[in-house]
Amino acid sequence: MLSHALALLAAAAPTSDVPPPAAPPEPIATAIPLPPPADTPQWQIVIDQQVIIRVPAQRSSLNNFAPSSAPTVRRYDMPIEWKEKKGPKCVAMRNIVGMQAAQRDSIDLITRQKQRLRAHLNRGCRALDFYAGFYMQGNEDGNLCAGRDELHARTGAKCEVDKFRVMVAVPRDDD
Repeated sequence: MLSHALALLAAAAPTSDVPPPAAPPEPIATAIPLPPPADTPQWQIVIDQQVIIRVPAQRSSLNNFAPSSAPTVRRYDMPIEWKEKKGPKCVAMRNIVGMQAAQRDSIDLITRQKQRLRAHLNRGCRALDFYAGFYMQGNEDGNLCAGRDELHARTGAKCEVDKFRVMVAVPRDDD
């Protein structure tokens, strides 16, 4: 077996009657890569994931611009008055399913649990700007928090929530 391997090596070795390969010619100049000029931008790719949540608006007395038709009042409907109670600091974004413009400076958020939360907007923001709904930008904890997060109206306004209040339905006395 050893003799067989030696025979293969001898066959593969160059013979003396073949001239050795020519050496490459000496280069005239060497190319050295130059650094880019200082004014050339250095490109960097950043992949950023962003989640935008759209909340549709529901009609209310503030944003119902349609001509009024004859009101349909059912006999068994009792007039309801909403009272504000202390609310949470944060609300899970996934639980918000709708909104209504409530007062001049606040909107009511409707949750999956059929709860109504009043979001008081910071100074200078009008509820009427949110007549078409709003967007929220998702964040790491998935919550919309008062004093931290902004609501982006579809009209272009950006408003921070000052505080949340839980709205409790109380039958109205029509005496």
